[in-house]
Amino acid sequence: TSTRTTASSFVPSHQSSKMSLPPRLRMDLPAKLVSLFLATNALALTSTCTTTTCENQNQPHGINVGKSGESTSMEYKRASVNQKIMNRIFRRDLPTPRILTPKDPLFHSTQMKHGLTQRKADEQRLQSIQKQVIACVRANPNDRKCVEDNMQEVNQVLYGKGISMQAREEFLVKYGCAPYDTRILDAILSFNRGIMDIGAGNGQWARAISDRANELENKEQEAKKEHPNHRRQGSALDRVVAYDDQSAIPLNTEIYHKLTQPARDYFYIVQNMDGVDAVKLIKNRSRILLLVYPPPGPMAMGVVKNYVKFPQNDVVVFVGEGVGGANGNEELFDYWKSVDEDGYGWVLLQQMDVPIVQGGGKGFEKVFIFKRVKMVE
Repeated sequence: TSTRTTASSFVPSHQSSKMSLPPRLRMDLPAKLVSLFLATNALALTSTCTTTTCENQNQPHGINVGKSGESTSMEYKRASVNQKIMNRIFRRDLPTPRILTPKDPLFHSTQMKHGLTQRKADEQRLQSIQKQVIACVRANPNDRKCVEDNMQEVNQVLYGKGISMQAREEFLVKYGCAPYDTRILDAILSFNRGIMDIGAGNGQWARAISDRANELENKEQEAKKEHPNHRRQGSALDRVVAYDDQSAIPLNTEIYHKLTQPARDYFYIVQNMDGVDAVKLIKNRSRILLLVYPPPGPMAMGVVKNYVKFPQNDVVVFVGEGVGGANGNEELFDYWKSVDEDGYGWVLLQQMDVPIVQGGGKGFEKVFIFKRVKMVE
């Protein structure tokens, strides 16, 4: 015997009024059903969404925009009302690429909000552990076990259960402050443009991008041998430059100096220079600006504003958390969603999750790829 379920099956009838449906469910469900009815058809016409991506139709697919050059907002669209409804009620991702507007929820994800709540709880726990360590030392200055046990608990609160200090250090050696994978590296390289990594630390991302470019170049050369008429479309090989003012390197450079194996395997040549000064160099014009896990505060905002002073500088890859997180400040996030005095705004070309890697900690960073465009009504 088959049963048929309709929308009316979800609405409490006189016979089912004694069922213990939570009040919130009884209120939310009709609204969700109505919104679904209004939004689904229009959404299907304006965008194509999968479990991994959501792209606006009738817009350039992918993010390979080639050489730098002024783009206008006519090439892109804003998220529609129906798409916003689906995002707000059903947490469906808004499409990319899309023009960013002041009310775009990009930097206010549910994951980020929950994460910040957990982070506050973790901070309280760390304060409690600190008091325990002080008590241990006062009771017995030679009680190393008490101190070590508490320090291990600190490590778990900061980076996750079962994560040892050694695992965390190995993560930092390979990735720096945020992990990458080939999907992310390929997205950055797909522009076929030079890359400028500001606040590069030991240069792990710059090194990974350079190594990936070499790998792709070798594959292209093999294809060229098999197909003599194959034409090279450009490469990011030898186009990666990295800068850092050396003020907040996460690894001890005296231990991990250039002659050590970790440095040979994962580090890059990083020039000691302030980020604002680096983006002003003539040789860095038209490069993609890469900001990986910049510190909280105005540093990232200052670099971006000086970067866009030159018209050929129009693509920024930001790897970090959103509003209230560990990177940048609200001025930066508001800037990406506004139109500046020269009439330029920003398009979100792509947003990606960073991979989950042991030792990566409890961060909520994502990869955001932005393009600056001239806003045209």
